[in-house]
Amino acid sequence: MSGPKGVKGYRLEPFAQCPGALLDHVRLNAANLYSIDFRGASLRDAHLAGAHIAEARLGGADLSGADLTGANLSGANLERANLTGADLTGANLSRANLTGAKIAAARLVGVRFCKTTMPDLRVNDADC
Repeated sequence: MSGPKGVKGYRLEPFAQCPGALLDHVRLNAANLYSIDFRGASLRDAHLAGAHIAEARLGGADLSGADLTGANLSGANLERANLTGADLTGANLSRANLTGAKIAAARLVGVRFCKTTMPDLRVNDADC
């Protein structure tokens, strides 16, 4: 999609194509964003609690400080994503790819890991 890379001009719905979008502080709690393309997008301090973001493409996205509590990120590609300080409490990361992701200071309490590729390439099957 051409034009400005903010919320304007993007339809945020399942399967949407929004690579490189600037969506800092956006409020999308409980949104259905299944298989959305947010590669390289900026979602700093975004509110995505309870959102359905399964199978999403989030490679290289900046999700630092984002609220992802209870979000469904199963099967999501988070390769090289910045999750520094993000709150993932109770999130589902089953089959997610976190290769090279930054997870320093991220809250990971109650996160579901099953066949999850961790930043160090180790597969976490803790909750299978």
